[in-house]
Amino acid sequence: MESFPPALFWDVDPATLDLKRHSRFVIERVLQFGRPEDIRWLLATYATAEIGATVRASRRLDRRTGSFWALHLGLPREEVACLRGS
Repeated sequence: MESFPPALFWDVDPATLDLKRHSRFVIERVLQFGRPEDIRWLLATYATAEIGATVRASRRLDRRTGSFWALHLGLPREEVACLRGS
């Protein structure tokens, strides 16, 4: 795998970040703060199913980001954790 976008992980020691083991953290961070080139990297690095599972389960994504990715991935809004409740 190519290296991750380092600017998005200012608070993490790159030597300790495992893209497979920490996939949910990485996906959340890139979806929330990534630039277009970071999103391209994410889509090339992780399967769409894994990204979708993260969008469904994440409460760290803000509502705007969750709504965008639910629409983009064809996920029902009621299945996206950050869009449920208030």
